[in-house]
Amino acid sequence: MKTSIASRLLGVLLPYAIAAQAAPASAPISQVLVYPGGATVQRTANVAAGARELVIHCLPARFEADSLQVQADAGIQIGEISIQTLDRVRVPECHSSPLDTRIRELEDQRASINAESEAQDLALGFLKSYGGAGDGKSAPAPITSTLEALKRGGQETWLRKHQLARRLQDLDEKLSPLQAERDRLIQANPQLRSVRINLAAARAGELRLSYRLNQAGWIPIYRAHLDTQGQQLRLERLAQVAQTSGEDWSGVQLRLSTSTPRSQSGLPPPYPWTLDILPPIAAQELQLTGSRMAAPLMAAPAPAFKSNRSADEAPALPSFDISTQQGEYAAEFEVPGRVSISSDGQRVSFALGSEKMTAQVFARVQPQQDRQAYLLAELNHPSGSWPAGALQLFRDGAFIGNSQLQLGSEEKLELFFGRDELLRVAVEPPQKDGAERGFIGSRNEQKIRRAYLVENLHRQPIQLQLIEPSPVAQHEDIKVQTQFNPQPSQQRWKQLPGVVAWQLQLAPGQSQRFTAEYLISTPKDARVSGLR
Repeated sequence: MKTSIASRLLGVLLPYAIAAQAAPASAPISQVLVYPGGATVQRTANVAAGARELVIHCLPARFEADSLQVQADAGIQIGEISIQTLDRVRVPECHSSPLDTRIRELEDQRASINAESEAQDLALGFLKSYGGAGDGKSAPAPITSTLEALKRGGQETWLRKHQLARRLQDLDEKLSPLQAERDRLIQANPQLRSVRINLAAARAGELRLSYRLNQAGWIPIYRAHLDTQGQQLRLERLAQVAQTSGEDWSGVQLRLSTSTPRSQSGLPPPYPWTLDILPPIAAQELQLTGSRMAAPLMAAPAPAFKSNRSADEAPALPSFDISTQQGEYAAEFEVPGRVSISSDGQRVSFALGSEKMTAQVFARVQPQQDRQAYLLAELNHPSGSWPAGALQLFRDGAFIGNSQLQLGSEEKLELFFGRDELLRVAVEPPQKDGAERGFIGSRNEQKIRRAYLVENLHRQPIQLQLIEPSPVAQHEDIKVQTQFNPQPSQQRWKQLPGVVAWQLQLAPGQSQRFTAEYLISTPKDARVSGLR
């Protein structure tokens, strides 16, 4: 009877005793949140009822230890957390990652095919020895049928060997990159970390462990597609993700954030603005300074250019139907399904959706800088977070070039889409008068006249914008008079002093002449900068 009771108690208490042991727990990556310049990796482990300790092995040794966070379901209390760094050879259980499992599966398939190929070689050897036993005389009819059967058997065996060789080749093509990836993981992480968590689990539940990595990130890529006829612009955004953390990111749930945790988080305190009178320079100091200035200048050594990256620092990362969550200060994109990102730093691209907007399309000319007209699309800022990134430009389906998307503080977003070859711009030589004459008392006057001719060679009307910077006096003794024909549409374009703009529509074949005259009056003996 006592034996029976003891057996029952043992059966009841044994599961709790086993659960209380510090057995290594499986904690696969459940999701990865990548932001520019880093990533947060979350792993999930199951906790049995009655567990007192949980050990999670095979974590990368390169994560920030102070970023480690542990959360658990209700009914599981978290106690002391300790981190231990071990050499990879001391944790053989870390050779059972999904990557290792896939490699072993392919190696098993390869061994099976090799075994079948050896069996085919054995069959061929038998057929050769059997077929070579004849004495060279003509074989009777029964022997002839046997030889035909041997011939067919040999053909089938050789064909099967060829098929097996092809399968081996295909397996090697799949196996080689996986083995290379495993070697990279081992090289990047010669050491691994184990996390030991003391806990009290009143019931079974789930434990979530997260940490930050610096060896990962993503950069935005944009594509602007302009429809000049429909005055529409479609702005696509993509993300290029890469990581060199040494972790196996195979089949993970990926989220991308536009927040930048490593950027400046606040403002420095303001500095007071103080004014003071400097003491007079002593005569001896003035003489010494003068002698130094009079001494012949020695050639300074060439500056040594220093890289911002130390020698042993890892190289910088090159810098679907997406679910988007736009917060007050940042946006997050959730990539559907499970994705895999290798740890060799190669970029993987994901489409993050697009936005279609109405654009005002016109040709801009700045004849003082360039005699070519450039097509421009002006539109409202897109909603949401759009970090600065590389921009690819497409005009009516044709690739135009590359630019940079950077949403500034201006009210409108302007995107250039290359030259407009069918808008001819002629710049007449400037006429200057009064440089050596025209003195009025103690003043000198100079008259400058500029003229431009713009012709529309398109078969449809085109909106034209011509920008002209006029002289602006920075001194009260400099007087400037301006005269424009026709009158500019904007006298202070983009709030820039002296910059005027004409904006009008040119019909097919129509030409328009623009003139600008400036009368500049300056003191006779003054040295004036900026005269052209």
